[in-house]
Amino acid sequence: MELPSKCANLSEVAMHKKQLETMCTEKLISISAIEKVQRFCYIGNLEKPVYISNTFYCFDLSVEQHFERLRQICGELSGTDLVECLKGVLRDQDENGPRHDEALLVLAVFLSTSSDEEQRKLVRSHFTTLVVTDKDLLIFTKLAKRLQKLLKRKTPVSRTTRKAIVEWYKKQSLQYLLHMWSINEGGGFNWSAHRELLHCCHYRDCGFEPDIEAALRLLSTPMKELAKWPIYLNPVQQCKETIMGIVNLRLDQSPNKSKALPIVEKLNLSYEHIPGHLLRTNHELATFLLPKMTYDQLLHSWPVFSTLYQCDRTKYREYVESFLNEQKLQAANINPLRFLLEEKRLGRVKGKPTTKTPVMNKPNFMSILYKKSFGLNKPLGLRLNITLNLEQLYLKKSLSGRCRSIKYIDAIMALAFGYFKSDSDVHVQFWHNKSGQFKALPWTQKMSVDEAKVCCENQMVVKVRQTLGDILCAALGDTENTYDVFLAIVPCATRGNPRNSSESLSLQLAEYREKRNANAKFIILSLRQCQASMVYSTICKENILELCSINEQTTRLIGAFTRDKFN
Repeated sequence: MELPSKCANLSEVAMHKKQLETMCTEKLISISAIEKVQRFCYIGNLEKPVYISNTFYCFDLSVEQHFERLRQICGELSGTDLVECLKGVLRDQDENGPRHDEALLVLAVFLSTSSDEEQRKLVRSHFTTLVVTDKDLLIFTKLAKRLQKLLKRKTPVSRTTRKAIVEWYKKQSLQYLLHMWSINEGGGFNWSAHRELLHCCHYRDCGFEPDIEAALRLLSTPMKELAKWPIYLNPVQQCKETIMGIVNLRLDQSPNKSKALPIVEKLNLSYEHIPGHLLRTNHELATFLLPKMTYDQLLHSWPVFSTLYQCDRTKYREYVESFLNEQKLQAANINPLRFLLEEKRLGRVKGKPTTKTPVMNKPNFMSILYKKSFGLNKPLGLRLNITLNLEQLYLKKSLSGRCRSIKYIDAIMALAFGYFKSDSDVHVQFWHNKSGQFKALPWTQKMSVDEAKVCCENQMVVKVRQTLGDILCAALGDTENTYDVFLAIVPCATRGNPRNSSESLSLQLAEYREKRNANAKFIILSLRQCQASMVYSTICKENILELCSINEQTTRLIGAFTRDKFN
């Protein structure tokens, strides 16, 4: 039986309940355990296709919340399947890849809780290929220690985990270990984290080669002790000049009499090697480093560097020009949403608005950069149907969670207009009245983001009937266009959901996939919402994703979902 082509109202949904349940088993495909793990690696959610960005960084809560379910689902998987799944996430260099924390948590749960010794050994044998960087190693160790506490075990990490960590250090080259030590990871140099980790793994009893052991002792030794060049570092004597140069930089606490620049020039060091306290105070050093910095490093450092140059207009102008080069901007492939979020960074101190007016507000070059970035990032390369709720009540309201400094209309511009400018086949529509009908939004490719924003405000939408299913009904009736992705951007998606369930929407999407495009996806962006808007199936692939609010991962998740990285 087929779903009616017209949108079903609440009474029709109730009347066809049994038929819908039958169609669910016929049209929707079950989601496997490994696919649930894939989903968790991307959105931190095993059961629901819902990503809640405002809690994305409260990871301790996620460990406790997901531990029991992760342990259960890891028990259903073979080591081979898990390794292949995690390789796809942790070794993925694509710009749509997720952060690694969730995948590393899955790995930590398996190694800490699996009762099958052979399967644990199999996964442990692939540990070095899964945990690629020392940053990932430290994240993994932090999670493994957290799991030990939840399991009420006395040792910091399990025996299997300790063996995996020791093997990881053994397989690293001397050059990489020295590089790990040399980079300035968030100003903390990571030596204390590595020292604690190596100590709990009893590395001195593990039979390392002399040069590798010396490099490990370098990783775990305080700077003041390194300055004396202890005898156990003699196996890496050939690198002494570079090591001592970096030690001197890290111990340099006198910015007015700093000797940092000669050291950096002589050793040809880059931005990642320089301690933060020198970058905040040394003009000459910053000027030397700028041409060698990547675009991402420029973005990361701009609040510090812009303050550093505020008294020198010429230097400040040169600094701004390093951002505005269109070729560099295009090569960096940074979505406008990232610039919108960066623009608000100076206005936040520990989540609260600052009382001072940032110097950069007159003029705010990040705002100029945001407007310039539209159309310069890589397109999705898909046929998009974007539907907007433009009710005047919401346009100037703020978002929820960490993004309270961003207006609803500005988030629409960064996302919807960003895709409109970068992709060639985009249809943008909006609900225009209480009838639930749509009108095409008269955007053009020649419009600036400010003109597109005014265009939205000029629609003067007062009240609409927001029903997500109407989008698919209208698309089924559109014989001229076929879409790969449906993107609904709304304040809250709780409106217009029959029985507060995804059942009707998923079956309408299944019908569209059957009749028009077998790979079509539906994405809901609930910009002012911090929880799921409806109940989703826990056993079926519905090809629906809901994103609550926005953050740096939003566009990456949209790209990954549309390319079937997870479901």
